[in-house]
Amino acid sequence: MSSFDFPIVLIKNLPFNISASSLYELLGKYGNIHQLRVPDNSKDAQPGTCIVIYSNMDSAQKALKELNGINLHGRYIVANLHGVEKSKLTHEDFIYRKEELEKLKQQYGIE
Repeated sequence: MSSFDFPIVLIKNLPFNISASSLYELLGKYGNIHQLRVPDNSKDAQPGTCIVIYSNMDSAQKALKELNGINLHGRYIVANLHGVEKSKLTHEDFIYRKEELEKLKQQYGIE
């Protein structure tokens, strides 16, 4: 299993004082969370943002659809699916993806 199996959703414009447990409760409504990343108070951290990694794409898409634009403590939430920058993929990642594509083609009889 690769990291590509877990869709990444970037959540922005969160209240600055929201707790990780509140975020987990809110974001868990849309599906199983593989990982939740909340920035600490370091100088490089962006307050009001978090990254949630769902266990499957359906959960991520449901979160995107239902979270975008909701008002949470006076702030309107913005949610985006994080894409993988192709320039950062390794050769092994491309080989893995190609093999998975070939398996699916064989499974569904596509040439």
